[in-house]
Amino acid sequence: MKDLPNARAELARLQRRESELVKELTDMRKAVAAQKVVIDELVKASAVQHIDCLPNNLLAETFLYIKDEWHILVSVSRRWRAVIIDTPGIWSEINLDLYRSAPTRLSLHLERSRQIPLTVVLGSYHRDLLDIVMLHANRFHTLRIDGHASQILSRICRARLPSLQYLAVSIPDDLVDLLPVVHSFVPALKRLELRRFSSASSVVYGYLGYNNPRWTPPQIIAAESLEELSLKGFTFDWDSQQDSVQFPLLRRLTLDITCPIPFLEVLVAPKLTHVYFTGGYCGEAVPREFSGTCSKFDNVTHITFALSHLEHAVNGQPLFSPQSLCPIFRRTRYADIHVEYVPMLFSLPLAGHGQIPVDHWTCLESLSIRSFTFSSLDAFEDLVAWFTQRRDSDQRKLHLKLIHEDQANNLVTLNTSHTLYQTLQECCASVVLDGVPLSAY
Repeated sequence: MKDLPNARAELARLQRRESELVKELTDMRKAVAAQKVVIDELVKASAVQHIDCLPNNLLAETFLYIKDEWHILVSVSRRWRAVIIDTPGIWSEINLDLYRSAPTRLSLHLERSRQIPLTVVLGSYHRDLLDIVMLHANRFHTLRIDGHASQILSRICRARLPSLQYLAVSIPDDLVDLLPVVHSFVPALKRLELRRFSSASSVVYGYLGYNNPRWTPPQIIAAESLEELSLKGFTFDWDSQQDSVQFPLLRRLTLDITCPIPFLEVLVAPKLTHVYFTGGYCGEAVPREFSGTCSKFDNVTHITFALSHLEHAVNGQPLFSPQSLCPIFRRTRYADIHVEYVPMLFSLPLAGHGQIPVDHWTCLESLSIRSFTFSSLDAFEDLVAWFTQRRDSDQRKLHLKLIHEDQANNLVTLNTSHTLYQTLQECCASVVLDGVPLSAY
């Protein structure tokens, strides 16, 4: 029995040790959990964002897509700030209106742009700022003059812009006579856009041919290198010789003007291939020089008839009547037409005799019709009849594309059993529905 006390003492010692070990295990588990938290925080603090793994040149290219937000990006990190300041492309677009009373900042941004081409927007006349930016005139690639054209053109005409390729000028009614001042300082010009603006009360009259200044074509910039010309809002009224305005390299022409045929009579553009019409009334007869078997515009293969930026109809009638233009561009192969012009182009003239306007396009291969909606289905009666006639006379089948644009209302779901759809499928080489849902029920 003398071993019983020792056994009990040993048990007590073991139980105490057990308690100590349990406590140590609990403490160890708490320490492990705490250490995991520390490690997670350290990992999070030292983690590198994926974008920061990019080398500086790729980071700079990324910033060019969002360069308008540079003032926010520079505050992200020191590295981002350094890359942005050292990327000339971010500083290559200069809008002078954003530098009012800040000539020092303008000079700094121009310095950061180094020697790369500049895009310059002049909306208001600030002589001091204009003087600063004109020190870099040799780098102008794109120039937009949106206001105060008189003062700006008078200042710019004293300098050469040897690198300028795109020029857009908004010209008020009383400034048309200043056009000659921009004759000789743009030797590399490829794209010219002239926009005339009027007071609100005279806009409609301008498009109907009333109360407009006389504009002589030879005063247009005579740029032998010009490849694109856009005239918007002008009314032409002159007595000029036929073929007196020559653009030997012109490839694209946009006319948003009243009565475009007088301009076409004086124009010579042997390389012209794309013509975009929108806007003004065009109801005059086809001039004799366009009625023969050949036309000086026989190289034009792409033509677009679009709505004007003005209200597109007066008393329910479109401002632009394109029938007179079809015989002029007889070699058209690709036509892009707003749906409102379908009845005019695919039916006989009101007199009931003559030729359907689009039949002048004997080389037509592809036809796109924009703003196709439910309300426009009635306008397609003439189109269906025209396609049916082509099929019955074994003429070449066309590729057709119907386009529903986002701004158009009354989206139509075209049923495969609809006569329009079935006829088009039978009569066309292909039918593409762009944004127009198709239903089998």
